[in-house]
Parts: sequence; structure tokens; C-alpha cells
Amino acid sequence: MAVWTVYLSLCLFVALTASDPGSDGDIVPECPNIPHGERVDCFPDPDASQQKCLERACCWSPVSEANVPWCFFSKHHGYSVFSESKPDSTHIEAKLTRMDAPSLFGADIKELTFYAEMQTENRLRFKITDTKQARFEVPHEHVQAPSIPPTGPLKYRLELIKKPFGLKVWRTSPEKLLFDTTIGPLVFADQYLQLSAKLPSHNIYGLGEHVHQTFRHDTNWRTWPIFARAAFPNGGPDNLYGHFPYFTCLEDASGQSFGVLLMNSNAMEVTIQPAPAVTYRTIGGVLDFYILLGDTPEAVVDEFTQLIGRPFIPPYWSLGFQLSRWDYGSLDEVKRVVERNRQAGLPYDVQYTDIDYMEDNKVFTFDTVKFAELPQFADYMHDNGQKYIIILDPAVSTGRRINGPYEALDRGHAAKAWVTEADGETPLLGEVWPGETVFPDYTNQSCIDWWVDEILRFHKEVKHDALWIDMNEVASFVKGSIKGCADNKLNYPPFTPRILDNLMFSKTLCMDAKHNWGNHYDVHSLYGYSMVLATEKASRAVFGMNRSMVFSRSSFPGVGKYAGHWLGDNAATWNDIKWAIPGMLEFNLFGIPYVGADICGFFLNSSEELCRRWMQVGAFYPFSRNHNAKGFKDQDPASYGADSLLVNSSRHYLEIRYSLLPYLYTLFYKAHVSGETVVRPMVHEFYSDSETWAVHKQFMWGAHLLITPVLDPGFETVEAYIPDAIWYDFEREIRITDRKAKVSLNLPADKLGLHLRGGAILPTQRPDVTTTYSRLHPMGLIVALDDNKAASGELFWDDGESRDTVSSGSYIRYQFSVVNDVLTMHVAHNGYTDPNSLKFENITVMGVSAAPASVLVSDGVTTNSLSESQVNYDSTKKVMYLRNLELELGKDYTVNWEAKYPNSRHFDCHPEAGGDQDRCEARGCI
Repeated sequence: MAVWTVYLSLCLFVALTASDPGSDGDIVPECPNIPHGERVDCFPDPDASQQKCLERACCWSPVSEANVPWCFFSKHHGYSVFSESKPDSTHIEAKLTRMDAPSLFGADIKELTFYAEMQTENRLRFKITDTKQARFEVPHEHVQAPSIPPTGPLKYRLELIKKPFGLKVWRTSPEKLLFDTTIGPLVFADQYLQLSAKLPSHNIYGLGEHVHQTFRHDTNWRTWPIFARAAFPNGGPDNLYGHFPYFTCLEDASGQSFGVLLMNSNAMEVTIQPAPAVTYRTIGGVLDFYILLGDTPEAVVDEFTQLIGRPFIPPYWSLGFQLSRWDYGSLDEVKRVVERNRQAGLPYDVQYTDIDYMEDNKVFTFDTVKFAELPQFADYMHDNGQKYIIILDPAVSTGRRINGPYEALDRGHAAKAWVTEADGETPLLGEVWPGETVFPDYTNQSCIDWWVDEILRFHKEVKHDALWIDMNEVASFVKGSIKGCADNKLNYPPFTPRILDNLMFSKTLCMDAKHNWGNHYDVHSLYGYSMVLATEKASRAVFGMNRSMVFSRSSFPGVGKYAGHWLGDNAATWNDIKWAIPGMLEFNLFGIPYVGADICGFFLNSSEELCRRWMQVGAFYPFSRNHNAKGFKDQDPASYGADSLLVNSSRHYLEIRYSLLPYLYTLFYKAHVSGETVVRPMVHEFYSDSETWAVHKQFMWGAHLLITPVLDPGFETVEAYIPDAIWYDFEREIRITDRKAKVSLNLPADKLGLHLRGGAILPTQRPDVTTTYSRLHPMGLIVALDDNKAASGELFWDDGESRDTVSSGSYIRYQFSVVNDVLTMHVAHNGYTDPNSLKFENITVMGVSAAPASVLVSDGVTTNSLSESQVNYDSTKKVMYLRNLELELGKDYTVNWEAKYPNSRHFDCHPEAGGDQDRCEARGCI
């Protein structure tokens, strides 16, 4: 409950001296009369006290509620507008001057420029920066202003408040205040920038990268640091590998939503408080905000990915199951693992090797003793329709190779490819897996050229199919450098956000190290992003028009245009299997839908039960990889026994995954062209139902498939939420009676919950042990009828491995629909001919009320009636099976089924009011 207090006791007639040079006079804090939940912290640094608070001309009022700031801003802080102009209808400019108040951390900037641009009907950008001196801004590869101004009416309006400066962003229809910075003052110093904004609801999602134990944020005074860091995702509030100052907010049950991106790469923290409100505290750069409006949560993802870059479509084979571990020990052991999982008949497409394939952990080398036949290993995998992926770390050893010079290092020296010390000349030395190392500066063109060349050279030596890049936060095992770091304002800023270890250069480079883009202080969190851009160039050079892939541990908005991500070095715990779901949901918000967690856990030994349950849910991760750390027992499925419950359960759900790969692949196409999420939060589909707003133990594939895993030991029942739609048990093909209800699902040891939403048409393909083989097999459709006996869906299909098939038009796209017992299969685009002469063989239709009298198939020229052997109807399940069809991929068809009893012979079985399907069938009617 908000407590209102008048802080008369703080209107003290005491002389307070401003700590900022040039501040005038003594200031008595004038304190606002506000609820506790709206206080904006004036003392975010440690050791607040009444004296220190009053020295900042802030308000001191201790309260018993946990985490509420005792020291909060008075009315004296901030800026005021001294001039304003509107060059045209879509731009506003204003000059701001700092109000007279003590400084928090010194070096406040007196004059600022505010610039607002209405970029599109749904996108507002505003930027605040130093009027007199240029500051670091993110050199983003994709983000740019539209070439033409918006032509339609804006969905928002911007209100500028002049004293103290603030802004309010309103939705215009219905009028609603979305982003209100008048809750707190603007602070803009050289190394401390702060802005707060009140929000319209508590439904806040995103920010990262962290372990968020729930998908919807806790708004009870939680502070999240953002600064790329190599750390363990152990469930605490620590900053992790990626840098995402981006969140979305569901406004209410209408579905209207908006997203907020702060385009800033400096270390920062974001506090979420009960008002509800957010406060950004960043220690460099500029305040460069994008406000994105949508009528639905999915529409906001569309807007965000338009801004930062649409996600890439992964190669088809990368949607198969993958195996990895750190330290197999030898190539012989790798092959033993491969063979036992092949023998188990497990669908399995990709094998990895981690850094142990290298000579002494040196990149662009391989161990010629333990991995002597590595150059032939890709062919060994290819011979069985499988792929091989290697890891590359950025850090390059300064040591020699066993039998001579380290040529990759020498060529890097010649190219001046390295991040340097503060002098701009001396390569900075750190320590990573191979020992003493230098670090490539991927913002330097000569380094990019060197990196591309080294990958080309190594691919000629050791053939591989894709690149996994790691340790690119950038990570180092020493603090800053082997020489330490200088005592200056970059390495020791006046304010340090609540990052892990409270030290800027912990497990990374000195902040005064130099990159082509600027100081490491500014570009640290862009290291992984720049490495992705360089590695994508290498991938194109190596693979040409073959679509490879890159996936990266560190990320930044825009990485998803070129790369995927895994959720890092988790552990074999029941907490970690739970936390993977909010992580995947968030990265789909961030525009990186090719995401997953290490199945069965990276660290620690996985119990059979945990690994079995994880393999079940992991079969539905977009990126589905079982990965294990050095020193822990094997956890590849076959290691638990060729006929074990774990292997049989894993095979079963991987076969379901492989049968649904055409649907999953289509979801990635839709992400690529319209920004849709692949793994989707329930709230994105059922936003009008408040019960879905906080669901984080279930997730969806697109709009249609609901996955409910078992996430706790010893349980065979799961409390789940079934949203408001018709749902069918996917495996049993039975319509369930529950909707808009919490239910208890019986999920024995070998099962997880899979439900198909009424209204769906899912394209399928007969599964096999690899995608190479499954792509040879016939296709099919699964139709689930909704309340109106209707359904729809689509299929995107290309060769699965060529680049740029969407832009070149080299694909087939089907639109499927069912209306009035007629399935229409319409080819909306036909720019590809599959060499395997694929056909739709089987169609399953769930929710058919009565056996059909006949089923007619037409290609628009001829119409044929299916034979009795081709049509089967299960009256108990209400499912119609059409089998042994010969419907050619790339052609239009209609499939028409007529009820055995036409309408003229219908007799009303429920003449009274209130008749529905359930009541009808309860009477034994149809």
C-alpha cells in the first residue's frame, strides 16, 4: 500500500554546499509529497546517510519497507528548457540547461541538446547529448532513420515539459500515458547519466542478459546491471554475457504494448520499482531512446526487429539435435559417442568439438596427436548425413606452437589486429585458456581481414560446417591485463553500476584499452557484436552461397540478424532447467530466436531423471544441443543405455520434433520477414487473459503448439494453464475439455505435455535420424479445427542450405485454410522445385464431428474421390485420417469432405437454448 507523507521535517534551514564546482549558494531541499513506490533514488552508490543525502540537496526519510530509497530526489535537480524549435512536423529540438543543484558524481554537463524524431507511425526516437562536445554513440550496423517520414497518422504524441525538463509519450488511441519522465530528474554528467520513467502497467518483460527466474519482472525494487560479462548463470542478479537495455510492456488486456530501447553500450543498471517505473543509470555515451508501439505484443517484436535487423533463417540442418562436450579427450572418443548415438537410432544432426581439439587451446590449430584425423572428421559426419561444428575463441596465444612458429599470431601482428593498451600501440596482454594472449580488435578493418583470412585457411585444413564463437564478452582470466590497469577515471569511474565484482575490468580488459571504435570503456559490450559481424564475413567467404551459421555467447541488439545464442554455462540442476524458459522467451523478444540452453546442464553431473526431463523439453528448444563440461560424467543420451527410458523418451520427442521441422522452419521464415517470435510466451497469444501474463513454465512454438514440461524432481503431475481456445492432446489426438483453466496434467516419466491449438494447420514430414534423410520423405498436414470448424497455417520451403533464398525468391510458400469442410492448399509463391519430388502423403484432421460420406481431392483441373482405404475416421477421437495421398509439393489443391449425413437429414438434438459441442456429444449426438 502506498504511504503518503509530507516531508516538512526535511525543509531544514541548513547550508548545503554543492559539490559540483560552479554550483551557486545553499540549497534547502524541497521534497515532493509522493508514494514510496515513486521515489527515485538519489544515492545509488553505497553508504547513504542523512548527511550525505542532504549534501546532494536530496530528501532523507527512512522507512521500514525493504529496498525503498531513504534518500530520494528533491525538486531542485534536473534541467530546464531554454529554447525549443520544430523544424518540421516530425522533429523537435530543444536546448536544455542544468538547474542549480549539487552534483551526484561531478562533471555535470551544463548545456544539453534534446532531439526527437517521429521516425514512423509506431516509432519515436529521442536523444539527449552534450551540446558542445561529441560523445560516444553506438556505431550500429543496421539501425538508421527511415528514408522518408511517416505518411499516416502517428500512433503517439510527444509532450515536452519545460521546467524541470521532462517528456511524456502518449498513445493517441485510446489516449494513454506510456512513458513519463517527470517522475524523476534528468541527470547528465560525463560519467553518470540517469533518466527515470513511469510506466502504465507492471507487465514488464525483457532487459538482459541475466537469469530472470520469472518472465514477467518483479517490480518491487529490483536492480539489474547490464554489462557483458563471462559469468555463471546461477540465478542471482548478476550481469551476464549479453547487453540488452530493452524491455516491452503490455499495457492492459487490450493487448496494446510498447517497447523501449536505450541504444547505449556503456555499463549501466536499470531499477524497476513499484510505481511502476524504470530508472536507467549508465556511465557513458548518450541517452538515445527508441519507443516502439504495437497493438499486440507480437507487433512490438515486429517493430523492434525492423529497427535492429530481422533474424536470419538458420540452415535446415541446424534445427536438428546436436551433441557437444568440453574435453572428449580424443577424436577416438568423439567417434565413440557419435557411433553409440547413431546405433541408438537417435535423430541427431550435428557433432561439436570444444577447445580440446586445439593444440594447447590455440585457435586455428588442432592437436595432431589426439585429434590426428580431424581434417577427415567432417567427411566422416557427412557420409552419414550429419554436420560438424568447431569452436573459436577470440583470444590468441602469444606463445609458439610445439613444432615452430604460431603463424596465425605472426600474421595478426603484421596486420596490427590487436586491441592495444592506452597508448594505442602496444598490444594489451591478458590470459585465457592458452595462457598469455592478445585480443583481436574486430572494429578494425585490418583485423577483420586477418580474421576472415585465418578462418579461410583453417577451413582448408580442417573442414567444418559452422562456427561457434565463445569467450567474447570479452573474457580474460586476469583483471584488465597482465600489467594491471592504470588508476584513472575509465578504470575506476566515479560511479560503478552493480556489476559482478563491482570492478569494471574484472575478468575482462582495462577500460582504457583502445579499439578502432573507441575506448574499451565504451565498446566493451560491443565486443561480441563486432566479432559476430566479422565472423559472418568469414562465413560468407568460406561457404559462399551455402548458408552456414554463427552462434555466439555474447550478444547485443542486432546480433540475431546474423547469429544465434545459447544461454551459457548453466548447471545440471532443476533450477537451471526452469530458468531456461524465461531466457528463451526473452531472447525471442530481443530478436534472437535461434536460442537454447545446454540440455542436461553444462556443469555438474546430471541425474538420469533430470537429463530425461531435460531431453524432453530440449527437443522443443529452437537450438537443441546437449552440452557437457570437462570432468563430469557423460550425458549424451546413449550413455544412459541404448534401451534406457531416457533414450527411448528422447528418441520419441526428437522424432516429434523432426516431424514438425517444416513448421519450425516456417516459424523462422516468419521471424525473418515479419519479426514474429518462434518460441512464444503465452501472453503474446492470449493477452486478454490476465492469467497468461506471468506464465513462465510453459511456452509455445508460434501460435499453435503448447509445450508443458516437467521441471521438478519426483513429479508426474504438472499444474498447467490451458488458455481460452480449443486444444487437442497432440500425441493422443483427443480434444481436451479444459479451456481458460488451471489443470493438473498427468505426465509420467516418459512424457511431457504437448497440446495443439484449434485453428492450426501444421506442415509435417516423416522423420528420420538426420534432416538430410528426413528431407527426402513425404510431407503431411495436421489440422486442428477450432470453434468454427476452421483452421489456417502456412509452409515455407526452400533447399534448406542456400543463402538469401527469400530475397532471390527461391522458395515455395503455401497458405493452408479450412472453411466449411474444405481444405485449401494454395501456393502463394512458387520459386523453387524440390529435387526429391516431394508429395503430401498424409493429412490428419482433428475435430471432425462425423465420418465423411466422401472425400474429394481437386487440383483445379481434375477431381478425384479418395478410396475407402485412404480414408479412416475415428469416431471416439473425432479424427479423420487421409492416407496414401499423392499431392505434389508446389501445386494447388482442395480437399473437400462431406458429412455422411447431409444438412437436409439433420435433426435437432438440442432444441433448447445453450447447445454447444460438449452438450451435444454428451447426448450421443453429433
